[in-house]
Amino acid sequence: MTQNSSRRWRAAASAVGALVVASLLAACTGGDGAGSPATQQNPDVLNIAIGTTPDTLDPALNGNGDPLQIVTSLAYEPLINLLPDGSYGPGLATDWGYVGEGNTVFEMQLREGVKFSDGSDLTAEGVKASLEYFGSAGGPFASRVENMASIEATGPLSVRITLNDPTPTMEYMLSQRSMTGSIVSPEGLQDVAALGTSTAGAGQYVLDRAETVTGQVYTFVPNEHYFAPEVVQFDKVVVKVIADPNAQLQALQSGEVDYMLGTPNVAEAAERSGFNVSASPSSVNMAMVLDREGKVVPALGDERVRQAMNYAVDREAVTEALYGEHGRASDVASLPGFDSYAESLEGAYPYDPEKASELLAEAGFADGFSFDLIAFNLQLGVTDAAQALASEWAKVGIRANIVTPVDFADFRTRMEAPDAQAVLMFYGLNPMQINGEDWFLGWGNPHRVFDPTIDELFVKGAGEPDPAVRQADYVALQERLSELAWFTPFAHMDKIVISRPGLEGAEVAGTYLDPNPALFTVSTESAEE
Repeated sequence: MTQNSSRRWRAAASAVGALVVASLLAACTGGDGAGSPATQQNPDVLNIAIGTTPDTLDPALNGNGDPLQIVTSLAYEPLINLLPDGSYGPGLATDWGYVGEGNTVFEMQLREGVKFSDGSDLTAEGVKASLEYFGSAGGPFASRVENMASIEATGPLSVRITLNDPTPTMEYMLSQRSMTGSIVSPEGLQDVAALGTSTAGAGQYVLDRAETVTGQVYTFVPNEHYFAPEVVQFDKVVVKVIADPNAQLQALQSGEVDYMLGTPNVAEAAERSGFNVSASPSSVNMAMVLDREGKVVPALGDERVRQAMNYAVDREAVTEALYGEHGRASDVASLPGFDSYAESLEGAYPYDPEKASELLAEAGFADGFSFDLIAFNLQLGVTDAAQALASEWAKVGIRANIVTPVDFADFRTRMEAPDAQAVLMFYGLNPMQINGEDWFLGWGNPHRVFDPTIDELFVKGAGEPDPAVRQADYVALQERLSELAWFTPFAHMDKIVISRPGLEGAEVAGTYLDPNPALFTVSTESAEE
């Protein structure tokens, strides 16, 4: 693509984006661009829209990040709470910290007098059993527990975790953001199959099964055993599955929904209608090669081919077309502000289709090749991004066959299949320790392909007490990751949440990327109306 044609492509994309927004405004606001004024939040009932049906309510299997963790965060109190300002506060644990040097021993003191929603007591032995269940359940968090050499109940309410490898992010790992610390009751662990359709936590709410229709509506009511009933805001929380973001916005405008995850296209319409729109950089959008040794598709095992995939993408054009002001083109698998990002990493793969073609020819694939790219709308827009990347790659002869799973269970099955080749992900960023657990040790590496340099830097950084030195190790890891080109990052995208006036705590900022509805409150003004 020449420079002029690239400009034309961007101009056309902008024009199409403007037409989409204009059409949406007309559909959702009666054509006047304003719509009915947004009413204030009901202090008694909270209605939430999500675009993906949870595969299960079992926190060990469901996955983390929005929208999946919305249903579990209502019912399961974490050991440690990640607060909206990015700090950590007590949950089921009231005191915690590392013992000694090296980030390998972590101790917690549990809260006294806590009962689960089934009436059973919180104990150190119960916490141990829950963590062990996360490790054995076969879910996406197993690798995190596998790093725990031992979990000991050192007293009735005291727990010690000894780690195989240094882990400086245990607070984050045991918070609601990472799900591992969302403790399941001992009674719940007696029938783990039931965890898929019921809840067994110590959180503010419990699933009302009589008012729940699996796959459509999930209704939560206050947990009568919650240890701090005075902080429970709502008499009822209803989570509604509405796949189309336009339909979600219409439900918001009609009063059927109070909180939703937004997209760039609906944000402007929501703001014009008087709703609160909060946005903050939250994800690296990228294609991840899973078949890194080329056992299924030989071309993917060649570093030059993977580098060609990076050079072939016009990130500026794709990002502008897909996200407008809510995205920034980038070829770095990290976000500014996180411990593996440095501005010096940017620009490793400028748009250069000629270079891409040369590398393909050198690798013996001058005529291109085909591969399967899994794309599931866990976050809205994943399949659109997959189509955009496929279009870019096709110009140099790389043919991506987009495979769209029918639901989250199908997505997991395809990711774990022996013939899994690549996946398009909107990866919500975490500290590098958590990223690495996913990318190198967990679900992001199903074929178990390792690189000695990455492994060494990952372990070295995790054990480093000095944050500046740790960041230097992780930036070096990113440099190696960029050279290997296992990933094709193309954009840093904002997380957008839309809420009704008067609903407080429903904002994204910094590392608080998934607002926890259990922490939402209603302003005094709304409560008095």
